[in-house]
Amino acid sequence: MKLRLFSAGVIFLLALVANGCGSSKQSAGSSSSPGAKVFASAGCAGCHMLKAANAKGQIGPNLDELKPDQATVAHQVRTGGNGMPSFKDRLSGNQLAQVASFVPQATSGSNVPLFKPDATTIAGCEKSGKPFCYRQAFGNLAYKEGPQKALAQLATDDRQISGVHADCHQISHWVGHAGLAHYKGDAAQALSHGAMTCNSGYYHGVLQLAFAGLQKGQVVRKARKLCTTPAVNTDDFLLYQCVHGLGHGLMIYSGDDLPWSLKTCHKLQTEFDRVSCTGGVFMQNLDTTMGVSKYLSSKNPIYPCTIVASRDKLYCYLMVTSRILTIDGYKWNKTAAWCRKAERGWVATCFQSMGRDASGTTRYVAKNTIQLCSYAGKDEDECLYGAARDYANNYAGGKQAAALCNQSPKQYRGYCFEGVGTILGAINRETNTRKSACAQVTPRRYVPDCLRGAAVS
Repeated sequence: MKLRLFSAGVIFLLALVANGCGSSKQSAGSSSSPGAKVFASAGCAGCHMLKAANAKGQIGPNLDELKPDQATVAHQVRTGGNGMPSFKDRLSGNQLAQVASFVPQATSGSNVPLFKPDATTIAGCEKSGKPFCYRQAFGNLAYKEGPQKALAQLATDDRQISGVHADCHQISHWVGHAGLAHYKGDAAQALSHGAMTCNSGYYHGVLQLAFAGLQKGQVVRKARKLCTTPAVNTDDFLLYQCVHGLGHGLMIYSGDDLPWSLKTCHKLQTEFDRVSCTGGVFMQNLDTTMGVSKYLSSKNPIYPCTIVASRDKLYCYLMVTSRILTIDGYKWNKTAAWCRKAERGWVATCFQSMGRDASGTTRYVAKNTIQLCSYAGKDEDECLYGAARDYANNYAGGKQAAALCNQSPKQYRGYCFEGVGTILGAINRETNTRKSACAQVTPRRYVPDCLRGAAVS
């Protein structure tokens, strides 16, 4: 059994029984405080690094880097959640308080290091078999050539190299550390060039260092400024990636506290920022690999869209079929039936979500995406609209999306190109560049549709 804590942009694990992560014995250099003794007897050092406890575990993240505050540690240990059982009946109240006090005190004086590159390579790791070698190797690639290159390579190697697959989430953490170093500590730039590879580990790694040691009030203040830097505001597409990544980070930092994360999103500077941030929140809420959020239901896969405020429903419904498909075993006709049960005014958005999932599921093969959208019946146009938007977003341009629209049933092509236009409008801020972008990929007949999506009158 393991204790899973959430703080400073990442989930981290503490084994709370001696056989959970190696020996519970500590060297003479350990602290002798009551909390340190609970930490030692529980076997936490087998998983984690904590300098004050002479703990050198490598399985879980480094606690000296995470710097969790006392309130976060105490709450998570007591209540559990997100895949972690409650320990209120396993440790005494006094023991819980002691370990919750010890961890933040032990990390208060430790520095949060940026990534340090070396000569380790992916090819070298394949030959050496050295434990955790791939973490450094992919970090080196991100540091030298940028995180997008490293994450793309990681996605490929996750399917082909067993050593990478077994440690992929932690590797992507290191890519996040290195990505932050690549951008010289600019968290906004780092977030803008990330991806959800290996369960959002990259975002965890960036925010782990950016929010390290901060309490919730401080995180809110930092979040408001994070994506306002000029480098991120060159176009709306890059800005979206930053505030979307921030939404992921808020959920990770707070342990999937959906209400708090949404509330924090709504404290950002502009309506664009606020709405885009909620997209990251809802996407992270769907990530069940590190435990199922309490804001998901196996009986009603549309939840929590039905209970959030009206201002938050858009991105909730734009993500909802990812949950529905998981529950109904990727039976697309059943997913379509669930979409028709959505709240009044949100059925079309649910089918747009279905289109987004159809594009990803088919790996952006147009004819296969169109086939899956046919399950939407009379709402096939909404499914294709959502798919076209996802194609354009995935490739940061309209070429592949236009190919999808051109192969779609003729009666839906205009609306499909309108979907393409919404993304081209986000990528290009100026009217002239929006017109040019639409003209380059759209048949003349459908150019007005593309321009309508791009908000060009």
